[in-house]
Amino acid sequence: MNDFVDEARSRVAHLLRMANTTDDRVRARIIEYADTTPEPPVMSRAGIVTTGCAQCLRTAWRQQDAEGPVWVCASCGHVEGVTVNCPHCKVAMTPPPLGAPDRWQCPRCPRVAATGESAQDIEERERQRLAAVAALDAAMALRAGD
Repeated sequence: MNDFVDEARSRVAHLLRMANTTDDRVRARIIEYADTTPEPPVMSRAGIVTTGCAQCLRTAWRQQDAEGPVWVCASCGHVEGVTVNCPHCKVAMTPPPLGAPDRWQCPRCPRVAATGESAQDIEERERQRLAAVAALDAAMALRAGD
């Protein structure tokens, strides 16, 4: 089968093919699931990222609009901006540009983060960065002394 034929298949057809079952009850549940849940968004370079909707607690997909990344609930349609806060400066980090990797930057310090990273992960990366800079400084000082 060529790619065009595969792309033309419906979501129901894909799910039924993946389930690979002849049980009519299972097939009916798959069809009901496909009919009652929204299509997932087109996969971006960052992949498909989800979280729980703050209003209805169902699935929200991360999307990108002109102002930056947003969470869009697949069920109730609630839209909420994605924010990442710097654990050191306690300010909102600058989101990545459209199409760029998921790398947020603090406007006040050199810390960077990805969506969903913990404060501990961000601080550990900063400790590693500072250790690498110190090692480079020491190597340059040794070299200057030669």
